[in-house]
Amino acid sequence: MRVSTSLIQQQGVQSILDKQEQLLRVQNQLSSGKRILAPSDDPGAASRIIDLTEAISQITQYGENGDYAKQRLNLEEATLNASTNILQRVRELSVQAANTGINDLQSERAIASEIKERLAELFDNANTRDENGDYVFSGFQSKTKAFTTDGAGNYFYNGDEGQLALQIGSDRQVTSNDSGADVFQLIRTGNGDFSVDANSTNGGTARISTGSVVSPATYQAQDFSIVFDEVTPATVPVSLTYSVFNNTTGAPAAVLGPVAYNDGNVIAFNGVEVEISGGPVDGDIFTVQASRNQDVFTGLSNLVNSLESPGTGDVRGIIGGDFINNGFDNAAGDTVTFDINFDGTAINGVSVVVAVGDNNTVIAQSTLDAIGLAAGATVNTDGSYTIAGSTPGVDVTFRRVGDNVEFITRGGSSSNLNSVQVSNLADAASDAVLTITGSGNSVATQTTLDAAVAGDTVDFLAGTPHRSMLSQQIDNALNNIDRAMDKIINVQTSIGGRLNSIDSQVNDNEARTLQLQTVRSEIQDLDFAEAISKMTFETTALQVAQQTFVRIQGLNLFDLI
Repeated sequence: MRVSTSLIQQQGVQSILDKQEQLLRVQNQLSSGKRILAPSDDPGAASRIIDLTEAISQITQYGENGDYAKQRLNLEEATLNASTNILQRVRELSVQAANTGINDLQSERAIASEIKERLAELFDNANTRDENGDYVFSGFQSKTKAFTTDGAGNYFYNGDEGQLALQIGSDRQVTSNDSGADVFQLIRTGNGDFSVDANSTNGGTARISTGSVVSPATYQAQDFSIVFDEVTPATVPVSLTYSVFNNTTGAPAAVLGPVAYNDGNVIAFNGVEVEISGGPVDGDIFTVQASRNQDVFTGLSNLVNSLESPGTGDVRGIIGGDFINNGFDNAAGDTVTFDINFDGTAINGVSVVVAVGDNNTVIAQSTLDAIGLAAGATVNTDGSYTIAGSTPGVDVTFRRVGDNVEFITRGGSSSNLNSVQVSNLADAASDAVLTITGSGNSVATQTTLDAAVAGDTVDFLAGTPHRSMLSQQIDNALNNIDRAMDKIINVQTSIGGRLNSIDSQVNDNEARTLQLQTVRSEIQDLDFAEAISKMTFETTALQVAQQTFVRIQGLNLFDLI
């Protein structure tokens, strides 16, 4: 085989280039600290490094998610701490206001003024925004203001019930917010199972306790009324009974009673127990209603209204009674007419037809039915008639109680006083007299409407209720405040659990990251001692190749002659 000079030169140059490449590779490994510089160096190891790097990057993202969740939850927790302090202060003020024996209207209005300021502060907390300008309590609608109000005591939630879930681990998520509906709106009234109240037209001094469910298996979430009646009217001392009616079913028959009333006795029905203490009067009504959801702002607003205007806008009264002795002729038959006006709703031409032999009870029922007929009202299941006023949410209910026709209005307020007017009594014999009695908190401008007196008109007007009514409203407000605080504390507990969960997951992520980095380092990182030794070897090899090339280049046949 003949070896040319050019081939020898090419082989020598290629050897030098190869040694330079190997030396350069070792130098690059030393400068980067990595054994694998390209996938071709070790395809299997390079693939594992890619997987490990991706896993570490994913865990890093989990950490960033956890940090963001902690920021949001810490802001929410601080806001709820401030809200709890506000409610605690309102509770202290309510307890102070409950001492009705020494407070006067001026001091109560001063307390109401501070509660109003606290309400505004709490409302502002509910609309807290984070560093990005997002509303914390608006759910997924983070750019929408969580709560708004119309200034008339009505509050509206504009967000949704969404909770932003952030991935903080491969199989672990944490919610970074709570909706305003869950924190401030979906709060159960009363004791959480049912709420109690005194009718705004009550005229006595009695109050009803918060009560409790004593038999969960028997309890049904329904509404009831406890109605008081005199055993024998106009007797001294007054003897009262109470009966319990189911307002949800509307059944006319009482579910309990009549039972003789004794101050402070336990009243048990529907698996619950309540106590009524104090002095009720005939016709007083107390309600036991299944708990509803109510926002905390409405509860505080109602408390402010009760303290600023301790009266009520509703009225109650009795039309008729002892009809026969008052000129409703049941011997020869008679027809007596009159008009009623309630909140701008005219009930004209009430025509009471008295048949021969009718007694007072029958005439009272005829009077009730005549009112319903003139108003075009449909009879209720309990035999009463409910007629709407001209103001939305205002109505009056007429019912027969013994030999009388009683009415109670609903929906009145201190700024919108209800009233009932009776006028234009007409009788062919001009001898009928309609007895008029204001009951409960109400007063009547006169005691009778006489057919013989032209233009005779009687108005039922709201009077000032007993101080026990304010005490009852404060009791109810305290219950609602306690429920609101319980709700916020439950949410705070949940936040604490989520924060602990994030911290725990961060520790797990750090341990996992360290493990993956260790494995990647074992695969990817360079053994410097070995690399330095190899660099020395490659440097020497390069020098040898270079010297060999020079020696071969210097060979000449003339040197052999």
